[in-house]
Amino acid sequence: MKNTFSQAMAWLHTWAGLTIGWLLFVIFVGGTIACFDKELTHWMQPALHGHERGADSVDLDAALTQLQKVSKEHPHAYYITLPGERSKSLQGGVYYDVGNPDEFNLDPATGKPVPETAGGEFFFTLHFNLHSQTWGMYIVGLAGMFMLIAIFTGIVIHKRIFKDFFTFRPKNGGQRAWLDGHNLTGVLGLPFHLMIAYTGVAIFVANYMPAGLYSAFNGDVEKFFVEASDSYERPETGKPLKTIHSLDALVADARARLGQPVTWVSVHHPDDTSATISFGGDHSRDVAWNFKQVFYDANDGRFLHVSGPMAAGYKTYTFIGGMHMAQWGGSALRWLYFVMGIAGCVMIASGMQVWVNKRAKKIAEAGSLSGYGLVQALNLGVVGGLPLASAAMVIGNRLIPADAAARASAEITVFCAVWIAATLYAAIPAVHRRGWGQFFALNAVAFALIPLVNLATAPNSHLLATIARGDWTLAAVDLTALALALGFALLARRSFVKARQPAPERKPRRERAGGEPAGGNPALADR
Repeated sequence: MKNTFSQAMAWLHTWAGLTIGWLLFVIFVGGTIACFDKELTHWMQPALHGHERGADSVDLDAALTQLQKVSKEHPHAYYITLPGERSKSLQGGVYYDVGNPDEFNLDPATGKPVPETAGGEFFFTLHFNLHSQTWGMYIVGLAGMFMLIAIFTGIVIHKRIFKDFFTFRPKNGGQRAWLDGHNLTGVLGLPFHLMIAYTGVAIFVANYMPAGLYSAFNGDVEKFFVEASDSYERPETGKPLKTIHSLDALVADARARLGQPVTWVSVHHPDDTSATISFGGDHSRDVAWNFKQVFYDANDGRFLHVSGPMAAGYKTYTFIGGMHMAQWGGSALRWLYFVMGIAGCVMIASGMQVWVNKRAKKIAEAGSLSGYGLVQALNLGVVGGLPLASAAMVIGNRLIPADAAARASAEITVFCAVWIAATLYAAIPAVHRRGWGQFFALNAVAFALIPLVNLATAPNSHLLATIARGDWTLAAVDLTALALALGFALLARRSFVKARQPAPERKPRRERAGGEPAGGNPALADR
């Protein structure tokens, strides 16, 4: 441990950030893209483009029949999500007590299945559990706690925090530019990063610390949610249900009782006479998640229950969750979260690169096969490779045949293969020492290819067609890809220009009495 409080905080900031930095970068990239997960999923479903239909024209009973056809034995529930402003397909799912659900997307206009895609849901899941279910959720929660430590210690050690906000010297290049970028994005997004780290951990607090819940409700988690959110549940009777009442016949009454449009419907215990049909609205009307539901008897359509006010503690929890998920506030808020998410990615990436650059002399002495070389390779492979893999997956969506088996898995395979290849390439010593320009250039090309491949393969989906008919949701995906391509191209140009310049001579630093370097902060000496 260091001698002073500032040195101790600097040490803690450095190692809390470095040990979890690569994982945090993955989480931030996934979360940033997930700000527009439904829009990206829609972009990756070109079969729907040009003839989208609204929720009012959906045949729910026909969709329920589709679910019953694909259902295995003893389903726990059927779920149907109606098309809306952000998601244009009719989504259906059969959920079981054990095992993965059976899910599909239908074209609301024709009722035909839409070619499957991993879509934006892939990045949303990557963000909150790394596609590793319970264990991944715990790992992400641990990363969130480390991020909170890094943020608070960063505030302590940056005594010139407001001055750093107005200091950015990219022309200096190297260590100075990385450090300025880290400080600028850290200060710019400080309130957002604090909020997003805390709320991200708090969302799963019942999973991280379930002892109180299990003690108070004798292990009956479902009873807790029924009481906290004023939900409704009936015990199973063990008697088979012959026919589920018409869903379409109940929509108008559900809409009136909810006081808002219906966006989803579910049937719980569909094979049992205890089955209930529930309808709900969306999360865009308030910061807190909208869990208001209306329930009907699945035997005869008889009204059973409408959700009342939630318990105060649960209302607070849903508000915290709503702050993190940003389903309220419309597209303007999601764009703000997207920009702040990119700032967070830059903050994490530049912070890890600052650590490498401050140890350039030690790295040169230890060699590329040392632990320092591993950090260099991981920085380049994760920071440079993850965006490249994401762009490759989106391009793959247009190139993989629509009728290919396990098409969503094929898209994920493209993502993993490109990221693994990029990381292995970054592990080559000559590359990870001076490979930033190459990776920036590769990313620029990859993101520029997205609208070009879209133009060549999807006549109703490319930028010229979407702008012509005023479909800015689809156009925004292509335009964002072009903006990212331009950003990476500028970074690549800067890196290549800097690489051709001779290294500047280092002047000896003046020292004050006592041997302290002039103009330096001793607390940061070991960062």
